[in-house]
Formats: sequence, C-alpha cells, structure tokens
Amino acid sequence: MYVADLIVRNPVTAKPEISIRDAAKIMKKEKLGSLIIVDEKNKPIGIVTERDILRAVADEILLDSPVSKIMTKGLITISPDKDITEALIIMYQNNVRHLAVVGQNGELVGVISIRDAAKAVNLLALDLAIW
Repeated sequence: MYVADLIVRNPVTAKPEISIRDAAKIMKKEKLGSLIIVDEKNKPIGIVTERDILRAVADEILLDSPVSKIMTKGLITISPDKDITEALIIMYQNNVRHLAVVGQNGELVGVISIRDAAKAVNLLALDLAIW
C-alpha cells in the first residue's frame, strides 16, 4: 500500500500570519490534528499541530499571535509513491504524528497521520490473516 492510498481529502492550509486562535478554529471545524502552513506561493513551509497549540496555551502565548510563532518549520515530507511502512519509519525516527505528502514539484498533495498509517497496517494484517 502506498502513501497516496492514505490521502482521503484535499489538504487544509493557512498562511503564517493567521492567528493561533483562528488556526485552532480551522482545525476544530475541519476535524484536523494538524494544519499545513504555506507561503505566498502555496508551498508548504511548516505545520501546526494540536500539540503545538496545547504548548502555546500552557506557555501562555497570546492566542492572537501569528501561528508562525508556534509552527514547526522544516516540514517533514514524503512523496505519494512511497510505501506506508516507509512513512511509519519516518514518523518514528522524527517523533512526529503527521507527514506532508508532496509531489515532484514540491506541491502539497495531502497530509497523512499516524492514525491513517496504523489503520492501513491493520487492514493489511487482517487481509493477510484471512489468507
């Protein structure tokens, strides 16, 4: 199974100037655990996760601050043609729960989560168990 098989929706993105509060509202509305931050050319430059927002609240960062203040830069990516086991290894090695899926030209194709990958591995295991 490939990473592309795990992408179930178009990626939801925001600009780095958006407030932490508005980023959280988007994540709640869209039922997302992360939000990809893109530059003016819509190229991914970072990610904000539930964990980042939790830390911001705990550190008493003003929620009207730009999300760029708390986003993780140096986005970890994977291409859609990679096997899901490679995605899991990358997540494990980098201690992350989300990977941005980018095409050959660096365009954002989607986002996969550890939950998506775990479901896929479980389905593969069930399929093998039946045979």
